[in-house]
Amino acid sequence: MSSDNIKVAGIPPFVIVLVGSFLLLGLFIMMQPERERLDESVLPWNAHFDEQGQLHTLGITLKQTTLKEAMEIYGKDVEIRMFTDKDGGNKKAEAYFPTMYIGSIKAAAAVNLQVSAEELEAVYKRGAKISPITSGGREVKLSTEDNLDFLNKKIESITLIPRKNLDPRAIKMRFGEPDKKTLDDDGLERLFFNKIGLEMILDPEGPEALQYIVH
Repeated sequence: MSSDNIKVAGIPPFVIVLVGSFLLLGLFIMMQPERERLDESVLPWNAHFDEQGQLHTLGITLKQTTLKEAMEIYGKDVEIRMFTDKDGGNKKAEAYFPTMYIGSIKAAAAVNLQVSAEELEAVYKRGAKISPITSGGREVKLSTEDNLDFLNKKIESITLIPRKNLDPRAIKMRFGEPDKKTLDDDGLERLFFNKIGLEMILDPEGPEALQYIVH
């Protein structure tokens, strides 16, 4: 059959196909779910203290939000670890999110958990494996039971590590002028933004670290 025999009301077939494609595209766009609007209070530069002195940052409240609640925001891809000094002292529990998103910001995050010294000592003794780490300390592999127990621990502090470096201009635009600057012996510059509970660590050879903590 020739193309002349399949014209509709004198309209060439390619025009019909083209119009149909645009109609389907428009229908598809209309059917897309509306994106949830970003709560700008979760952005790193919008952290704040409330009237009770609690620090709200990155969608959580320090010393109030549990690790399990944070996982509902950042995802369940998390590693729970315990660290000690070389001699087994200075024990601390930490959870690490290798990939998370704050709006369009891709980052990693490490959170310190509120765990009593007695609990940490007991967990240390039950540790399935103790391995040395590059800093000279030790990493303790937790038992399954301790991993589950730590999900209910509250977050004491959080360190955000953006994948994209922040240049000085971007830092000033977003965070303003720091209240204090220091330069460590190792060459790391630290900027302190007291109103938002932030200590920003600038590493010339690596990404910035944004540490939020209530002293």
